[in-house]
Amino acid sequence: MDNQKHILIVDDVTTNLKMAADVLQSQYRLSMAKSGMQALEFLKKAKPDLILLDIHMPEMDGYDTLEAIKSNPETASIPVVFLTVDNQRESEIKGLKMGAMDFVRKPFEPEIMRSRIEKILKIEELRRDLSISARKDPLTNLWNRKYLEDDLNRYLEKNPHEGVFLILDIDSFKEINDTFGHIAGDGLLTTFAHILSSKVGPRDVCARIGGDEFVVFLKGEYSAEEIKEYCQELLEITSTELREMLDEKAAVSVSIGVSFSPYDGSDFDTLFAKADKALYFVKQNGKNSFHLFKERGNVNKDNPDVINSKADMDRIERMITERNTEDGAFRVEYEGFKHIYQFVSRSVGRTDQSVYILLLTVNHGEYIKIPNDVLQNAMRELERSIVVSIRQGDVTTRYSSFQYVVMLLCSDYAAAKGVTERIINTWTEINEYDGLFVDYILKSADGKESN
Repeated sequence: MDNQKHILIVDDVTTNLKMAADVLQSQYRLSMAKSGMQALEFLKKAKPDLILLDIHMPEMDGYDTLEAIKSNPETASIPVVFLTVDNQRESEIKGLKMGAMDFVRKPFEPEIMRSRIEKILKIEELRRDLSISARKDPLTNLWNRKYLEDDLNRYLEKNPHEGVFLILDIDSFKEINDTFGHIAGDGLLTTFAHILSSKVGPRDVCARIGGDEFVVFLKGEYSAEEIKEYCQELLEITSTELREMLDEKAAVSVSIGVSFSPYDGSDFDTLFAKADKALYFVKQNGKNSFHLFKERGNVNKDNPDVINSKADMDRIERMITERNTEDGAFRVEYEGFKHIYQFVSRSVGRTDQSVYILLLTVNHGEYIKIPNDVLQNAMRELERSIVVSIRQGDVTTRYSSFQYVVMLLCSDYAAAKGVTERIINTWTEINEYDGLFVDYILKSADGKESN
């Protein structure tokens, strides 16, 4: 039966394999291996739901086999139950510390063996369900940002891989909530999620990453023209279906920003940052459209392809100054950044200090592409420079693959500028790469003062 759980039994004694099979074959699909090496070879081709593993085997014993299983990310989560004639407590402690789920003693007691296996498989199924739930957005049932980031980075690590990263944002969603109510707003989000899910393939990823922002990652090679057609189709479908859901007169539209892997980046942070710039470009030019971060071979300084720190600062300001009218607190699109900002603003409310937002960008004087290894080293150096330069009450977070944002609690602009110069000077001293520099924008976040 297709829904039968699959168990791999590993034992060097044929009689033991036969005895275990007699007990389990009526309930489970079974595979056999007569050594640790055979088991590891089998696991390269198939992933069973559970492994019954003999401890005492020649050449490669059960402990060595378990260590190899747990060290491989592809097999580490498979539950393992040891088979043993050993009843010494030290052996059990060693196995459990290494990650074994349980022990079954030989000769087998059929009812005890079946009961323990059934219990472990139920626990594993529950763990898997909980793990999936933790990676899903509860409202739309799409994947969340954490799953998207992990899946995308795993995919892109297996070079060469191509894909298309699309950020989709419902235009003026706050106004829709205010006009039609939050229940209608939630319905709009779930309908939009259903539309996106219907427009992706089984290997693609569709996620809700916050508020009214969604991401679709299409795995594989697509031309710019194919993606333009895809975006146009999404715009037309969403406009029609979402308007019908609310009101024929309602102006419901979507903006889309697009980046390509590996042309625009080969990791989540870079692709996200560049698609986000393309989305910002759409938002600033009428909304209800799409924009490709860079048409291949087209480098235009009016295009968001060129690093634009001012646009980034505008984006950050727009995120953190958007008010949540329900509780008076600031609402920020990126969840982690939101909590940091709210924590800082609560502290500042009881003092004479101001909050300054500092955007630091690793750049190249000639606007050439910075090699990934050079960029990563430069960013590590920038992070160290920030950590040793800011005070205990300040907060920093990575904004993109080449930018950091720092929240500075300072009495005035001069003090904030002093911290900024300290960061820049520290980075300059330790930077090893010619042509690189760090530029910055420093602005007040609370309206008290701005440069």
